[in-house]
Parts: sequence; structure tokens; C-alpha cells
Amino acid sequence: MKHAYLIMAHNEPYILEKLLRLIDDQRNDIYLHIDKKWKSFDFDYFKNVVQKSNIYFTKRLDVRWGTYSQIECELLLFETASKKEKYSYYHVLSGVDMPLTSQNVIHNYFENNCGKEFICFDYHDKILPSVLDRIKYYHFFIKNRRSSKKITKKIYGLLYKLCLKTQKIFKVNRLKKTELSIRKGANWVSITDDLVQYLLSQKKLIRKMFRHSFCADEIFLQTIVYNSEYYNHLISYKDDDNLAIKRYIDWKRGEPYTFSIDDFNELINSNCFFARKFSMSVDKKIIDKLYDYLKGK
Repeated sequence: MKHAYLIMAHNEPYILEKLLRLIDDQRNDIYLHIDKKWKSFDFDYFKNVVQKSNIYFTKRLDVRWGTYSQIECELLLFETASKKEKYSYYHVLSGVDMPLTSQNVIHNYFENNCGKEFICFDYHDKILPSVLDRIKYYHFFIKNRRSSKKITKKIYGLLYKLCLKTQKIFKVNRLKKTELSIRKGANWVSITDDLVQYLLSQKKLIRKMFRHSFCADEIFLQTIVYNSEYYNHLISYKDDDNLAIKRYIDWKRGEPYTFSIDDFNELINSNCFFARKFSMSVDKKIIDKLYDYLKGK
């Protein structure tokens, strides 16, 4: 069983290097998207970080939080990898994730659960109105709402609010024409080649439905899967989002919480395979301790 690791990175080269070294295995290929805004990224150095895996770099996109570019990036990674080879599993990670166990454990687990899809859903039987609003209205001016320039941020923030208010007055509802049930969950998934091919076959629908939405990277995949036969292939951890995707993410202490050295035992006893997120500015020690721990296994 050969696996593809699909990584979206935009900063933190130290963490990215540790992550790559820990998933470096002859049973894995690595596909790396480096955000177009990361000007100082050293491609020549990172090409030689791994010795056993093949590493491939996708074309670079300017990925902005909340915009369709996040979905575009995920689809680009799925498409690039699936054109290269038919993988048993495709794991979507960020560049600030760290593994929590060995590749032997990971490969054995997925081999024993071959054909299952590892996707979490915030709710399986309902959707919050605030989530529907992400798709119900046209969300323009998102890209510049998080600008580092205060005046730009303020102007586009006002335009964004005005645009939404106008749509509410005129009762705009983009969902009137769809029969799909909307669902939401984390965009960090581990899925089979069959599902990847199905997602890519829905690219036109995904673009039409989610292009002018807000934070739809947490919605598009769950919505497509929920309305397909692949919903019946989910691993059965409906009451535990972390176990459903084998990723330890703490939304109670942060958005999400950034782990520190005090969390080491909690992380390695989580029964998950990966964790996010980590930051050099918060705590370098936890990154090094996890790295040394896994290298010694």
C-alpha cells in the first residue's frame, strides 16, 4: 500500500523539515504546496530533506484564508498526486503538523481498515444556520479583509458587510437551486483513491457552488461525501472528530490550540497519528521532543 502525503505549507520551515523527515519512507510519496507568498522558501534544500520518499512540488497558488483558493489548493494536490500514481490513501496535512507515531503503525492501521474514509463531520444530522450563511450568500472582498494595511482592511471590511447586508435585504439565497444537504468538518482528511477520483469528477460543481463562499474548505468535501455512496464508507468514530481523522486537534483551548512541551504525554497517548498545530514562536521544545521520540522508535 503506497500512500501520498499532501502538504500545504506557508511558513515555519523548521517544523516542515521535521515533518518531512518523519514521514520519509519508501512506502510514501510527498506532494508539497508552497504558498506563493513564501518568497524565501529554499526549494533546493528541501528537495534533499527526504531520502526514501519521492517529493514533488505543485504549482504555487496565493492561498488566502476564507477564500476559494483553499479549496483550489486541496484539489490541486489531489489532482497532481492522483495523476502520478494510484495511491491507497491520500493524507492532507498542513506544514505545521507533526506525526505522533511511526510509519509502520500508520501503514498497518490503514491496511487493516482498507477502503474506509477518514473524514470528520461536525454534525451528521444537521447544519447550523451560520454555516449555511457561508454558502447562502455571495462573499466578496474576503481576500483583502485580512490585509496587514489597516486602511485596506477597514475599507474592504466595510464593503464586505455592506454586500452581505444588501443580499439579506433582497433575500438572496444561493442554496435554492441545490438539492445537496450541506455538511461541515475539518479539511484534514485521509481518503482513498476512489474518493479522490470522485471528488475530481465533481470539480465543476464544487467551483460553481463554493467559489464565492466563505471558509468553504470546511464544507465542500463533507458536502460532496455526505451526498454520495462514500458516506457509507466512513470509519465509525462519529462521536470523536479526532479519532475519525486520526488527527489530534484541540479546539477547546484555541482556534486551534498550539501545543507546547507540557502537552507531550497528552499527544503521544491520544491514539491519533498526527497533531496540529505547532509553532516555533510558541514552543520549539515540543517539536524537538516529538522528533527525537519518533526517531527512536
